[in-house]
Amino acid sequence: MEELVSMIKKEGGLKKQAPLLLEKVIESQKELVKSGFVMLPSEFVDFLRIYNGVRADACAILGVEPEDAFLDIVSFNKLHNAAEDKVILGYDDFCFLVYDASRECYLLLDREDGEELDDFSKDSLAYALSAILHF
Repeated sequence: MEELVSMIKKEGGLKKQAPLLLEKVIESQKELVKSGFVMLPSEFVDFLRIYNGVRADACAILGVEPEDAFLDIVSFNKLHNAAEDKVILGYDDFCFLVYDASRECYLLLDREDGEELDDFSKDSLAYALSAILHF
């Protein structure tokens, strides 16, 4: 994860949001569950505590009530997610990065038909985020 954070820090084309405040974590988890989604995995929350959302022209990692409202994870999931056991964490032109709670893994799903394009183990969040950011 440190390598990914370092790459994001150096990348000039990314718009990085301020870190997630600790008091927002519980509030956001409750809002996701209340809205019918699963809670965010702890590894992803740890990332948000460094960058609460990252965006470039064609890709993004969502955040919790970030300054950039287009990156709000709750609003984005309400618009684009119908699955009860998954939460969308990010996207690019072609796919969504999703955490699948039932399988405890990260998935890249085609934005058009929901077909699974790739999967990452629960301890491979950095690789999954790198795939969305095209690193």
